[in-house]
Amino acid sequence: MESNTKAFYPAHPSTSVDKGDILSIFAALIIVSAIALVFRPPVAEAGPEVLEPLAPVGIPTPAVTTPPAPTSLALPDMTRISYTTGARDYPIWYLPDNLTGYGGSDPLWKETGIVPFAYIHEARGGITRAFHVPYAVWRLNCSVSATVRPEAAHFRMALVELESGTIVEGAELRYPGSIVKTVERGGKDFYLIIGVDAIDSYRITLETLLEYL
Repeated sequence: MESNTKAFYPAHPSTSVDKGDILSIFAALIIVSAIALVFRPPVAEAGPEVLEPLAPVGIPTPAVTTPPAPTSLALPDMTRISYTTGARDYPIWYLPDNLTGYGGSDPLWKETGIVPFAYIHEARGGITRAFHVPYAVWRLNCSVSATVRPEAAHFRMALVELESGTIVEGAELRYPGSIVKTVERGGKDFYLIIGVDAIDSYRITLETLLEYL
């Protein structure tokens, strides 16, 4: 006896499609496409390119140089010159008989930067202690006061270089007054020999200029 094996599956009934329905669907698709084209948003046009501002190129700033503060010039201390008691140790200890050969007063300095650095102020004569003058150019500014017997006033002065015993400068005043003697010799040790008659007092100020400090 022959058996037939049959597969089991669900059955789907066939459905017939009308040709008019197909045309309607096709027409609807065309209308939808047309509407989509009409209402399609415009494509945004590319605007001009906006450039970002460039960072400024670093310009080197010149360094500000502060001028150095001017250094103040140290002025010498005013030193008082006094008489010595050991004049016999000096090369010479007496005044020449005639000091007129050293001439009168030298021209005054026109510069305003006159710097005094030593002085002697006495009423009697004598020989001073040795003193050192480091300046290339300096001067002896001498003034004599005499009120009792001015007609008899007499002042004599000799500047002596200690090492050689040479009289570098000399001055003589027969009346009260002043006299200036310029010395162009520095870096040496000197001393003064002073002789006076009938005076009240005298003063000798040692001076130089700022340019020689």
